[in-house]
Amino acid sequence: MYVVLLLAPWLLRAEDTFPMLEVGSQVYSNVTVTSKTPRYIMIMHTKGLASLKLKDLSPDLLRQLGYQVDPPLKAQTAGLSHKIVLDPRIRELQEKAVQQIQERVRQLGPRVVQGVLAGLLLLYLLFCYCSMLICKKAGCDPGVLVWIPGLQVFPLLKAAGMSGWCFLLLLLPFASLIVGIFWCVKICQARGKSSWLALGLLLPVTYPLTYLYLAFADGLSSEDSVPERITFN
Repeated sequence: MYVVLLLAPWLLRAEDTFPMLEVGSQVYSNVTVTSKTPRYIMIMHTKGLASLKLKDLSPDLLRQLGYQVDPPLKAQTAGLSHKIVLDPRIRELQEKAVQQIQERVRQLGPRVVQGVLAGLLLLYLLFCYCSMLICKKAGCDPGVLVWIPGLQVFPLLKAAGMSGWCFLLLLLPFASLIVGIFWCVKICQARGKSSWLALGLLLPVTYPLTYLYLAFADGLSSEDSVPERITFN
């Protein structure tokens, strides 16, 4: 009894007829809708009975059958965005914001760019100077290469007692990692420091402080750097 009461609204509206009904690639003629459910409808046509899913029916057909069809979400969003764009107050606020940003960029842009370039130049010169000190304290004359971008690698490799041909290995992904670790250990040894200090060069956070330490820390004295030779008469 309760089932009949629940299905009564659907049964009362079930007699819908269509001379022709097209659903996807199927075409039905002399269609009579015999029953409706929230998921599908049952129809009778010239060739027999068929069950059609609601998702396969067009929105107009669903409305004719008495179903409530919500507008697509994209259409709602597009309508909302269209209203926002057409709102003159919002457009005025956008124009003012763009003008303020442009004015600030014009006022602060050149100064900021000059400040950044000057800071990068100072950092580069500091790096070159530290590299020169590391090479000299390791017993290697860096020459002018230490001041040329990209060519500092050759005097630094030489200061660590490594061949300049290792530069080619730095161009390879995995080999560059091994050469970098090996250089960190060798340059610390060349400066007379513990090999464990190489960990500071390998970590990005501690790299600047470790590099400065290798550049400005005192090296081995002349008596300790040259091993004493013992001869027997």
